[in-house]
Amino acid sequence: MEAKKSVGVARHDSRGLLRLGASPVLNWVLLSYAAVVIGIAWAYTGSRIHGDYEQTLDAERTRLLGVNAALQAGTLAMLNDGVGEAVAGANELQSGGGLILASRAEIIATLRKQLAGGSYVRSLFLTDGERFALTSREGRFGGPPMPPWLRVSGAPPSSATWVGPPIADPDRPGAFVIPIAQRVAWGKDLTLWAGALISFDGFEELYRKSSDQIASMGLIASDGTVLVRAPKAEVGDLSAGANVASNDLFRRAVAQGNEGIVEGYGTVLKKDMIYAYDLMNGYPIYIMDGQSRDAALLPWRNRRRVAVGTTAAFSALVLGMTALLNHSLRTLRRRDHHYRTLFNNAQFSVFLLEGDRFVDANLTAIRMFGLRSDRDALGLTPWDLSPEYQLDGQRSDELARTRIETALREGGTTFEWLHRRLDNGANFPAEVGLSSITDGATVLALAVVRDLTARKRAEHDLQLLSAELMRSQDEERRRIGRDLHDSTGQTLAALELGLAQLMHDTSSAAAHRRELLEHCANLATQCSTEIRTASYLLHPPLLDELGLLSALRWLADGFRQRSAIEVRLDLPQTLERLPRDDELCLFRVAQEALTNVHRHAASPWVTIRLKAQSNSVMLEIEDAGRGMLRSVDSETPESPPSLGVGLAGMRERMRQIGGTLSVESTSRGTRVRSTLFIEPPPSTGTA
Repeated sequence: MEAKKSVGVARHDSRGLLRLGASPVLNWVLLSYAAVVIGIAWAYTGSRIHGDYEQTLDAERTRLLGVNAALQAGTLAMLNDGVGEAVAGANELQSGGGLILASRAEIIATLRKQLAGGSYVRSLFLTDGERFALTSREGRFGGPPMPPWLRVSGAPPSSATWVGPPIADPDRPGAFVIPIAQRVAWGKDLTLWAGALISFDGFEELYRKSSDQIASMGLIASDGTVLVRAPKAEVGDLSAGANVASNDLFRRAVAQGNEGIVEGYGTVLKKDMIYAYDLMNGYPIYIMDGQSRDAALLPWRNRRRVAVGTTAAFSALVLGMTALLNHSLRTLRRRDHHYRTLFNNAQFSVFLLEGDRFVDANLTAIRMFGLRSDRDALGLTPWDLSPEYQLDGQRSDELARTRIETALREGGTTFEWLHRRLDNGANFPAEVGLSSITDGATVLALAVVRDLTARKRAEHDLQLLSAELMRSQDEERRRIGRDLHDSTGQTLAALELGLAQLMHDTSSAAAHRRELLEHCANLATQCSTEIRTASYLLHPPLLDELGLLSALRWLADGFRQRSAIEVRLDLPQTLERLPRDDELCLFRVAQEALTNVHRHAASPWVTIRLKAQSNSVMLEIEDAGRGMLRSVDSETPESPPSLGVGLAGMRERMRQIGGTLSVESTSRGTRVRSTLFIEPPPSTGTA
């Protein structure tokens, strides 16, 4: 019983969760859940966007540093190419006696010989601070006076390299070159500078090839002088030769170290910029490349737009689904309310079974079976609400399982069942309708129970009334038959005797008077015969005096005389007397069947057959007539024939005495069979 209760509690909890699903609380739970999901989605999206933002900037910084390294490698090659050629020339002159001893022609020839590098090396020059010599790729020569752009005297003693501002290219009008010189040891207290005028016009072409990756690139001297800038600045903007020592970005870059990333507002491009810079090895020159923050973040903005759109669509989907679920729950709640109202207000009991245990019950079932609440029904089985055995002697549990299996297999079944109340143990009959219903993967059984107590009581009362009416009818027939035989029949017999005496006394009277008396005597005789026959038919005295066999023979003789139909008797030689009501019932069946043969069958013969066995007596009336009409609504030839009022009454008579009545009718005849079950006679054996 504890196991049943635990199962019941589990079932109730499961059903409670289902009912919670239809409660208003779940609407708010769904809304809260949707808000939490949307909040988490937006928080996650924001986190991803921020992380992507940082990763995009880091990737851009790394990329700019990589571009800067590539630019520095190419620029160093150019510088080393030009300045290196000048240093090589100085070393050659030093090995030949020095710049002082060499003639101007020798110096220019030596420099001319060294001017073999790339075309970007426009000129080579040497100076010791007082004398100056220069040779260009176009054959120009400079010196001995010091040009104004050569300010190596201002270079710090610790600096091995000097870089001047951009100057006009002597050989190409409108072009610019950058003077770069390197200190060369030249004896005690003497300094020789070997340098080159280098053109960086190739930077513009290099920028055009890389404009999709960088917004600007250039070279800036350590003192802030702009040496090269690509793209070239517009008029009025910062251009080559300008000084940016006071620029915030430049000052921060110098403060950070020789290389790195600096970010801020670019005064040239008028945008927020990201610059990568590096101090070139051996030269007081910063090489830089930059990209605007907007351009760097453009892919990130596209991804952010997609992420925000996706999250917005997801939020709209969650809100839509939540609204749909709320609407469905409200609809479900209304339907559940209607269902519960109908379920609990039904005039019959309703149970829901999963397997062989109840998982739900309505209020009518609670009252019908004497339960305290619907929780008491949960986990119970049908045989818990039934006596141990049914009326047919079968065990309730075994029969209930069979009925449930039949309902689940065939979809439904209806049967009568004996139930038991749990409060007082009283048994009551009921009609049970079992049907199967499917809930997803679960197959349930729905049991509808109707209490038949009132109907059975009414049927019992009706049977008693019917039996009493038939008994009263038989008693009245017996009384009428006795009165007709004893009173009216005797009176007619006396009248017949009187007329016979009168005929004897008036034998000499006129012939017409005698004929009249004879006619009256015949009428009296005929009337006496008919009254005697009617009284016997109402209640044959032979049935009470000699039994059923004699009464059937008398009935057959009278039927043969009245109808001229051949009667075939198949009767046993002897028959133990039956109870008076049983013999009378069988006699009435035979009487009614013969009447139907006479009126409707048009049969040339009829057979009365009586068979007695140890536990039953069977009476058959068979004819070879045209059969009985089938019921009007019959759809198949196998449907039973319609029974008249007489045969229906005989069937009720047989039912009251515990017998059965069946009718088999075809176009070749009809057979009426009544069977009466009797107690077998006691054994006569001796011990």
